Amino acid sequence: MQSLLEHNILLEGMLLKPNMVTPGATSADKKSAAEIAWMTVRTLSRTMVPAIPGIMFLSGGQSEEEATLNLNEMNKLDARIRPWSLSFSYGRALQSSCLKAW
Repeated sequence: MQSLLEHNILLEGMLLKPNMVTPGATSADKKSAAEIAWMTVRTLSRTMVPAIPGIMFLSGGQSEEEATLNLNEMNKLDARIRPWSLSFSYGRALQSSCLKAW
């Protein structure tokens, strides 16, 4: 965060584009959407300031359904711990079924 301020980045005009906090691809430890939501929002709340207006998630190798369920659970969390708008970045996971149908 300090580097952003040193480079005169206007936090109120910035969108962050991270992945969600999920187990690694080779992990046998499966987590629920609620657990992924909590870990992701908790991590962001410890590192991102409320001035940032939005966080637009990458799909990060998740299926459409997984990514949507995880984001839905994040948006159910108390707004006091997630002061940013949470949404998707334009990602392959959300286009998959559309591309198959097309």
